Amino acid sequence: MRRLVWLTVLAIALAVPAVGYAVVGGSSADGTLSVKNGIGRVYLNITGTVVGRMGKGYIRVTDPNLNDGQGFQFTGCDAIPDKTTNSEVCHNVDGVARFKAIGGNYRITIYQASGIFLSAVGHGYATLNGAGDVTNNPDGTYSVNDGPYKSLPDFLTPVPLAAPDGG
Repeated sequence: MRRLVWLTVLAIALAVPAVGYAVVGGSSADGTLSVKNGIGRVYLNITGTVVGRMGKGYIRVTDPNLNDGQGFQFTGCDAIPDKTTNSEVCHNVDGVARFKAIGGNYRITIYQASGIFLSAVGHGYATLNGAGDVTNNPDGTYSVNDGPYKSLPDFLTPVPLAAPDGG
């Protein structure tokens, strides 16, 4: 009898996280991207969530479907809307601009920028183009799927966002 009780408790303990993951819309196809102190250009075409900040530069966020996700938001800069493309452009020359795009499909371009810090979770792809490492002035690092951080590439480089093989 005790064995049956323990097996039932174990089954419930294992089922609760799986149900919670399904309820919040988790997907086994989601990958991650992290950029630290980037200088240059970062483009994301992602279904998922992106949060970050940047120093000087521009960021354009396009939301092709306004009915999915929670939308996007900028703080710390004046955003200029483009209603024809469901986009906004944020130009930051002083201070820190923060941005978030939550739970939908987004196209995000950060360009002519410095001090890029971002975290993305979802599926799609990114293209990265660092400004090139100059002595004592690296152009930042990036990591995919919790892998080791590497220097941002010096040329436009595609990076798939998907779950790693086997999980």
